[in-house]
Amino acid sequence: MSRVAALRQRASGRPVGSFLVVLVALSALFATTHYAVYGPDLPTLAVITYAWTPMISAGVTVWLLDESVRDWLGQLRNLRVGVHWYLAGVGIMMLGTEFETVVALLLGGDVAVPKYPLAGYALSFAVTLLLAGALEELGWRGFLQPRLQQRVGAVPASVGIGLLWALWHVPMILGGGGNFTVFWEYVLNLVAISVVLGWLYNNTEGALPVVMVTHASHNMPAVGDLTGDVPAVFDVLSGDTVLYLSCALLITLYAGARTLTRDGTLPSIPGQLGDLGLGGEETTSSRR
Repeated sequence: MSRVAALRQRASGRPVGSFLVVLVALSALFATTHYAVYGPDLPTLAVITYAWTPMISAGVTVWLLDESVRDWLGQLRNLRVGVHWYLAGVGIMMLGTEFETVVALLLGGDVAVPKYPLAGYALSFAVTLLLAGALEELGWRGFLQPRLQQRVGAVPASVGIGLLWALWHVPMILGGGGNFTVFWEYVLNLVAISVVLGWLYNNTEGALPVVMVTHASHNMPAVGDLTGDVPAVFDVLSGDTVLYLSCALLITLYAGARTLTRDGTLPSIPGQLGDLGLGGEETTSSRR
């Protein structure tokens, strides 16, 4: 038996475990190589290439499982969903980014706008969407979400992905990335966002562009710049974490933890045919 055949035999029936093995190995390789070349202060290029590891890991795992890589990548073509899903995702992310500013304004605080040139926002969005963080979604939502939620439900799957997402960021954080006060708050932030992204993915029948645009909008800098103190209400949790946690809770209460969809269906697993959903029923959806 060839080495490839042996690897495929080991991966068969263990898609999530295989993905995690590949992800850990590939992330460790990228991180150690970058630190060896650049030292502790990682340049933007190193951060961008590290962000490719979930996407590459998912592609390798789909290939090892002898599934359709073309069908898995086909999620990127699922653009024609209701514009309200794009607006909902971008709106939640941008409101979270500006939430402290909004509260400060309501309380009579001083805010300066805009904080950055308009071209800076467009460049940040484009780089994240086309080259960096948004490509992670081919792994997180495009591979893990549909597989995990078939077994444990949509919200537990989203929470698990959020925890993994936060831990995966540690090498980048150690290299100077991350803008947060404490790590536990950062974890809460990503777990809440993961639930929101899971909700978008499931309700658009696996439309990755919606998720990727939402991810990219989250990485954009704030428009408002507080010139005074941050409102005391955010002494425990930052404004964006409060907003994202609130949205995740409301979405779960409204759509249900099992599927995060009102009609109780889940999108099929990309790369497979004839998938069965929770309870054994075929997963079909027409939420467009």
